[in-house]
Amino acid sequence: MKRFLQRLSKFLIWCFCIGVFISCSRNLSKLSPVKNESFGMYAIDSSALQASPIPVAKSIIIDTLKYSFNNTISSLLTKSPYYNERVQEKVNKFYEANAFQTQWLFDNAPSSLYYTIMDVLKNAVQYGLIPQDYDVTRIEESLHSVYKNKTSITDIVDLDIHITEMYFLFTTHLLEGKVRNVGNRKNVWMRLNRDYPMTDVAILAQTEKPDQLLEGLSKLQPSNEQYSRLQKAFDLYLLLDESTPQDFPDITVNGKIKPEERNTAIPLIRKKLSLTDLKVYPMKFDSTTGSLDSVYYDETLVDAIKFFQWRHGLEPDGIIGDKTLKFLNQSFGEKADVIALNMERMRWLPEGYGENYITINVPEYKLRVYENQKQELEMKVIVGASNKATPIFSDELEHIVFSPTWTVPVSIIKEEIIPRLKENPEYYSNKNYTFYKNEVEIDPVYEDWNSDSINPYQYRIVQNPGSDNSLGLVKFVMPNNMSVYLHDTPNHRLFSKEYRALSHGCVRLDEPARFAEYLLRDQKGWTSDRISKAMNDSIPLTIHLKKRYQVHIEYRTVWVDDNGVVNFREDIYGHDKMQLTQLRPAENASSTFLGM
Repeated sequence: MKRFLQRLSKFLIWCFCIGVFISCSRNLSKLSPVKNESFGMYAIDSSALQASPIPVAKSIIIDTLKYSFNNTISSLLTKSPYYNERVQEKVNKFYEANAFQTQWLFDNAPSSLYYTIMDVLKNAVQYGLIPQDYDVTRIEESLHSVYKNKTSITDIVDLDIHITEMYFLFTTHLLEGKVRNVGNRKNVWMRLNRDYPMTDVAILAQTEKPDQLLEGLSKLQPSNEQYSRLQKAFDLYLLLDESTPQDFPDITVNGKIKPEERNTAIPLIRKKLSLTDLKVYPMKFDSTTGSLDSVYYDETLVDAIKFFQWRHGLEPDGIIGDKTLKFLNQSFGEKADVIALNMERMRWLPEGYGENYITINVPEYKLRVYENQKQELEMKVIVGASNKATPIFSDELEHIVFSPTWTVPVSIIKEEIIPRLKENPEYYSNKNYTFYKNEVEIDPVYEDWNSDSINPYQYRIVQNPGSDNSLGLVKFVMPNNMSVYLHDTPNHRLFSKEYRALSHGCVRLDEPARFAEYLLRDQKGWTSDRISKAMNDSIPLTIHLKKRYQVHIEYRTVWVDDNGVVNFREDIYGHDKMQLTQLRPAENASSTFLGM
């Protein structure tokens, strides 16, 4: 019996030692890590392992009586009630899923996850976001204080909760976007009411190691290929900005510079384009001077300017005028800002457009039709003028009206029709219009348009079908309350212009018959001849579409095409300027993204 007790005692001591070893092994990764510069990762400080005894770092159980998690939001550095509420909800759900234990900070040292998330937040710029939003500096200062001064457990818990707040503020920006007020005064921009699931909460609750955290964050970004292309372009333009002297002078030109002319601005233009669009010159490209500083506008530089103009949506004529100079003088940092904004806009889009859909990129003046996610049709469009902007929204194409009438909007009656009638009451006599006053048909010739009592809202004016109808010969209807639709136009010569923000807000199509034929291709009997006849009839005809298409009217001022070319477009409605003030502080401009 005595021998048995001795053996049992030894066995219990052996089990205890094994248990201590396993416990210590599990907690090695939770010791304070140091950065291993040679490998660009975090490693355990070997000196800590040599210390004796080894303090076991462990998470802290949070006192839920003190922290009710109903009102724990600290300074989020955001004035948006939406983000305060959203982050608060995520913080509550996370700690509940984590058994109310600290995640980033242990009782005597930070966890390895702390260093990973701080590295991510410090480099938020790679996502087009800015580290200043996530209180990085104050968190690091507070960390130093709580461990160096050995403050209370309460201070560690407070800081852990604040880091969690900043984590979820960052992930919410990554998932949903940072900009909330997307409209621009009278220029409508309607964000889709997407249901954003709390994927970030689930990811963090399942995270135990740094690589899991990084992998989880990569899943929160838009999966759209265009987003990853923009991210690479953003990195490129940040690098270009860093390598370009901050005092790079603006290029000024009196008038225009045409090919083979000489101008003192040419060397500066050549220098700027050499970083992006200009081919490498031979050692002696100009037989006259043999110098890269030549003021001669040579053929190689002309080709570079044409390419630059093309990818900025300008007429590629090689003539350096005001619009070309405007884009040339835009710094690489400013262009990086606009790329980051277009990355941000992709966070507002639906997760997928489905199989069949139509996109209209307003600044590009282009419509595209996709069937089974493959582009089948592309055409030029005319969009609203800067003071009559086409709304940015999504809708469904329902029906086509051939030989349509046009009911003139009250704004046009007030701003255009009545002023013309004041000058000449007979102006509309032979222009295919029918006038109604309080729903009674009238002859505008006999109306006193100069009277002070004229009320535009009393009148309804309808332009009848015909070749001169403002809607042209066909319109494509989406049932929205803004009276915005796609339509033909009697003036097709305007499609030859590069700048096509010219309408009253609707979208005019360059090839409406081709568009109608495509939409009706599966509806029996709608041949091109029948469509042509319906378009030139004197009576309107409505045809409902059997196959519905979602129409997404978008505002992309930067994109990367399939050849890897970064395309920029003019901010015709001022949306870029307004939204950038929310994406980063206006007073810091592009330097915010550079961490300056």
